[in-house]
Amino acid sequence: MEWGTLAVAAVGAVFGIGATVVTDALRSRREREQRWADAKRVTYARFLAALAQAHSRMTVAAASGLAGSARVRAVHDAFLNDPQNTDPKAVLREVAITAPDHVHQVAESVYEQLRTARDVLESDTVTFEAPEYQRVIYAFFADLEVLQRLMRSDLQPPTDRRS
Repeated sequence: MEWGTLAVAAVGAVFGIGATVVTDALRSRREREQRWADAKRVTYARFLAALAQAHSRMTVAAASGLAGSARVRAVHDAFLNDPQNTDPKAVLREVAITAPDHVHQVAESVYEQLRTARDVLESDTVTFEAPEYQRVIYAFFADLEVLQRLMRSDLQPPTDRRS
């Protein structure tokens, strides 16, 4: 056998092994990025659902006709007690370790606005039409929309991200 044939075979083998290693590394990276995106997607969905459910429970408690300390306790308990153990504060902690800082900061702001809505709803004199509740809840929903856009953007692959 000639040296030229052996050299070509060796170069072909090195090229084949190199291509396989590069392909496996790229596939592994893509799979790791997909698992991370899936984990963030689940956390984001849990947080948004926890906010919505807490808000719904609080409005039901505020509309129940209770007054005084019973209303305060009912609204406060509605905010904190989630039958599915996904209260917003607990899931916010998951967002803190999963999301980029800019997403977490907005998520924390939205959570604080929900707490403010809770505090407003605890008052006997506040109705859903009251200006102080409308002001707080409007800001909550506006920032919630911003948060959802940030989360969607964060979940997009780097080449598909929107500005």
